[in-house]
Amino acid sequence: MRADEALLLKCCDTSTGVPARYTPHSAFTDPTAPADAAPRESIEVRTLVFHRS
Repeated sequence: MRADEALLLKCCDTSTGVPARYTPHSAFTDPTAPADAAPRESIEVRTLVFHRS
């Protein structure tokens, strides 16, 4: 990912009428990354969104 990109990961949805309520995710070591590659950085934010249908 570039510095101007963001990733939104949906881990759970309480709505039962959606196709993907739960989404597994994981991490791995990239064997093709150069030895001098910058370390990965991440931030976790939990947000609740309420809206009327």
